[in-house]
Parts: sequence; C-alpha cells; structure tokens
Amino acid sequence: MNFFEAINPLSHFSEGEYFYFWQMLFVTVLEGFWAKMLAGVFLLMAFWFGVRRQRFQRGLIFFGLSCLVTYGAAILKFLGLM
Repeated sequence: MNFFEAINPLSHFSEGEYFYFWQMLFVTVLEGFWAKMLAGVFLLMAFWFGVRRQRFQRGLIFFGLSCLVTYGAAILKFLGLM
C-alpha cells in the first residue's frame, strides 16, 4: 500500500462522511468559547516560538492555525457550506 493512500482520509471514509466530519467540527468546536481559547493559545504559541525561541517556521505554523480557527467557520458560512 502506498503511503499517500494510507493517509488519504477519503480511502477510509466516504466523501459525505468526511465533509460532515469537518462541518460538525467547525460548528461544535471552532465556534464560541473553544474557538476563542484555541485561537488565543495558537497565537500565544506563535509569538513564543517566533519571537522568543527564534523558531520562525513553528511560529508561522501556529499563526496559520490561529487564522484557521478564527476565520474557518466564517469562510465556510460565506461559501455556503454550513
């Protein structure tokens, strides 16, 4: 089995189940209190790694995760997927 086939989620789930998983994740976890807390923690980690530890790649990764959590649900709503 190819490595990429093993990590491909669509080989384990149907397309509908995969879409439903991400939709429910954004609706339940990434809105409200938990979204604000996750975004704050990711932003804090971005500054910690990027500025204090001089690990710019990790800082950018955590900043990207912070942006994803912050704007993920709004983007899905804008696209009409939620």
